[in-house]
Amino acid sequence: MVLEVRSHKVPVVLEDGQIVGRLICERMAGRPERLYGSELGSHYQAQGLKLSKHFR
Repeated sequence: MVLEVRSHKVPVVLEDGQIVGRLICERMAGRPERLYGSELGSHYQAQGLKLSKHFR
């Protein structure tokens, strides 16, 4: 998982070990009827590590 931090023209300095967010994962209420995947036209499968489109 990668977190991209953008400052939107505000000077920001991130220090090593600084907390910038919190992610909480919770169990789903039930099993989904359909999963993400190529069958649904999902673009989130088999992604590699790369810069966002803003850095191209």
